[in-house]
Amino acid sequence: MISRRDFLKDSSAATVGGLIATSALGHAAEKSATNNRILKVGLIGCGGRGTGAAAQALKADPNVRLTAMADVFADRLQSSLATLKKVAAAKIEVTDATCFVGLDAFQKVIDSGVDVVLLTSTPAFRPQHLKAAIAAGKHVFCEKPVAVDGAGVRSVLESAAEAKRKNLSVMSGFCWRYDLRMRETVAKVHAGAIGDV
Repeated sequence: MISRRDFLKDSSAATVGGLIATSALGHAAEKSATNNRILKVGLIGCGGRGTGAAAQALKADPNVRLTAMADVFADRLQSSLATLKKVAAAKIEVTDATCFVGLDAFQKVIDSGVDVVLLTSTPAFRPQHLKAAIAAGKHVFCEKPVAVDGAGVRSVLESAAEAKRKNLSVMSGFCWRYDLRMRETVAKVHAGAIGDV
């Protein structure tokens, strides 16, 4: 019998990681007829959620590589890198030259040649980071919440519209909305399968 903890862990990893890879690889596949092109991922925000999102992305497809990381704090970045090396050492291509620390580190990851950016830093910075990633033509996984105030929300909406114009994928961390089993269950509830709710 599977435990609730294992179910949530496995379904979240499959859902979020699969979405990152599926969405971004879909666009990358358009550029590569053989569909074996390496997809370079950059992590911005190396806390617990960022480390988890990077681990999930690395498990999503054999051609995914983590190539750059950024955080405001060097110790947090190094801790995250050490954890990720335990999870998927063969898929870690981060070097000292692609470890960036400081408030401007996010831009250095974006400029490092990555295809996909994982935005998992403090939510107050996400609108700025998302805008920079979309301006640079990167696909994005943006953890929730995507903003913390009205100005941030408006910025995110503008960035999302720009991403659509550029045919870039932007995914958010609302994993239940992407889970096919959850969507099927909600559809049944809306169709009246359990009566009037």
